[in-house]
Amino acid sequence: MNKLDYWLLKQGHLIWIVSIINIGIGVIIPGFDFLAKSISHVALEAPIFAYTHRAADIVIGLSMCGLAIAVLRQSRSQFSLASLSIFFLGLSMISAGIWTLETPLHLLYNLSIFMVIVPVAFALEFKNVTNSVRFESICMAVTFLHVFMFWLIYAGFIPQELNGLVQRVWAIPTMGWFGLAVYQLLNSPGKCEEAVQSSLS
Repeated sequence: MNKLDYWLLKQGHLIWIVSIINIGIGVIIPGFDFLAKSISHVALEAPIFAYTHRAADIVIGLSMCGLAIAVLRQSRSQFSLASLSIFFLGLSMISAGIWTLETPLHLLYNLSIFMVIVPVAFALEFKNVTNSVRFESICMAVTFLHVFMFWLIYAGFIPQELNGLVQRVWAIPTMGWFGLAVYQLLNSPGKCEEAVQSSLS
C-alpha cells in the first residue's frame, strides 16, 4: 500500500470523529429540543451552531469521498459498489452542509439512502482482505439496522417527540462503522489488492 492510499484510508477516521460534533451539538444549544428535532435542524439555529454543524457535514462528506477513492484503489476492480455507494453518501453529506432542510437539495433528494448498501458491499468486496467473520457479522447487522430504521420511518412508527433522539442513536453505529472499516483495511494481513483480485477470480 503506497502513502497516498494509506492516508486516504487513514483520513476516513474523520468521519466518526467529526460526527461526534453533529450528534452532540444539539445538547448545548439553548432551547433546542434535542429529543424531537433532527440533527439537520441544527442548521436552522443561531449561526455559531448552524455553521459549525454545516462545516462538520462538509468535512464528513469530503472524508467519505476520499475514503471512496481509497476503497476503489484498494479493490483494483473495474467496478466497486462499495466505493460508489460511499461516494454517493459523501455527496449527500456535503449537500447537507451546503443546503438546509428547506430545500430538497439537502441530502440531494435523499441520496443518503445509499448508506444501506455501504456495509454489505464493503464486506463482500473485502471478504478475503479483512478475513474476519466478526467484521462481516457487524456489517450485516448495520445493514439490517439501516433497512429496519427506514421501515420504521416510512411506516410512521417513530414518535415525533423522539425523532431527534432516535436519529442520533442511529447515527452512532452508522458513522462508527466507518472507523471500524478503515481499521480493518489498515490492519489487514497481506496486500489488499491481491486478496481482492483472488476473491473476484
